[in-house]
Amino acid sequence: MIVSLNNNIENMDISRRRFIGNIVFPVGGMTLMPLLSLKAAGNYGSWIPLFNGKDLTGWRGVNGTSANWKVVNGLLVNTGRKKGNASWIAHERVFDNFELEVEFRFEVGCNGGVFFRTPLVEKSPAYLGNEIQIADMSDSGLQKKLTPDRHLGALYTVAPPAFDASKPPGEWHRMNVRCVGTRCRVSIENQVVQDVDLTSFSDEVKESHPGLLRKDGHIGLQSKEVRIEFRSVRIREAR
Repeated sequence: MIVSLNNNIENMDISRRRFIGNIVFPVGGMTLMPLLSLKAAGNYGSWIPLFNGKDLTGWRGVNGTSANWKVVNGLLVNTGRKKGNASWIAHERVFDNFELEVEFRFEVGCNGGVFFRTPLVEKSPAYLGNEIQIADMSDSGLQKKLTPDRHLGALYTVAPPAFDASKPPGEWHRMNVRCVGTRCRVSIENQVVQDVDLTSFSDEVKESHPGLLRKDGHIGLQSKEVRIEFRSVRIREAR
């Protein structure tokens, strides 16, 4: 699968335009799948803070230095990536089944994301792993640039959010990601924007996005040129 990734990435623009037709549902277009009680799938352990509020202990830059990631007044801040900076930061631990909670706020024009079940790869972490998109949906230029499967709350280039749960720049968002087995449920401000079986997508989508079939991997954070701040990143494992 990975050997053919370069060819697949060349065809991703085509795949993105087709993403709605490629999703396997009983009727045309995307509909939100019936809600799954993920708590019933396993008991959760205690919450584990992945960010200690003091420094970058437990985190590492991937594909560059993490100099653009700083701790300021108890917040984990990406000041904007420049040449030589890490394209994303990953927590050192590997998780399989979990509930993740992330609180963030961003400046105008932000384009980033939260990774899960992602390997430590320099290129294409959103395809070899999985990403929930963070984007400033109030930015008209960014809206024109991003297809619906790259809006805030989207399963990046795979499935658009059920609706727009975004707030204006400068306001705090709370994202919750629950993954147990092949099921993944994402909420923003307690509103479900994704509830999917990661294996239910078409063969074409899964071929271009092999991360959908991963059973475990790293939690990661990403932002490109625009500042984003995190004040809580915590996880609990399903067992």
